[in-house]
Amino acid sequence: MKYKMIVLDVDGTLLNSDKIVTARMRASLIKVQQMGVNLVLASGRPTYGVLPLARELELDKNNGFILSYNGGQIINVQTGDLLFEKRINPEMIPYLERKVKKKGFDIFTYHKDTIYTNNASSEHIIREAELNNMHIREVENFAEAVHFSPCKCMVVSDDEETLVGLENHWRKRLAGELDVFRSETYFLEVVPPFIDKANTLSVLLEIL
Repeated sequence: MKYKMIVLDVDGTLLNSDKIVTARMRASLIKVQQMGVNLVLASGRPTYGVLPLARELELDKNNGFILSYNGGQIINVQTGDLLFEKRINPEMIPYLERKVKKKGFDIFTYHKDTIYTNNASSEHIIREAELNNMHIREVENFAEAVHFSPCKCMVVSDDEETLVGLENHWRKRLAGELDVFRSETYFLEVVPPFIDKANTLSVLLEIL
């Protein structure tokens, strides 16, 4: 069988425990691309956070793709073309903020090179910013500051039991409007309906 595409998750798959691509991995992935295999980096990270890795692996020279935000966007790295995108209806943001405030949780989202959040001192949000080489902007009114349609929002809490309760509540309450899932014990991700890596990968396969 001749493979036409390799799809790799980033954290815990492409990157080792030191959060780097090994020299051997890099050389192998560049070689297979030069043989005509498309490489796709599929990640929950924002596009901005995946682009440096994509360039390190020369996806920008070999017609590679980024599938970011857990499937919220597909980018052709070589051309910069946006092939697919699905965003959260901004009218939902005030509701999300109200529920998060009521629970005493933190919330953040991504926009270009910046993370917008109600709590810039959260260790989890600081780590997320560092991981993606992004700035943090703390805002008093999250819904008002998010003047754009985000690809996803993240709810943050170390109270895992209450976070699971919110996840279960939102799965019923927001069914058809938004999807929710936990990517870490302390992260609850809120994304548009239909969005996950597998569904968005099927969109890319159809495009190609």
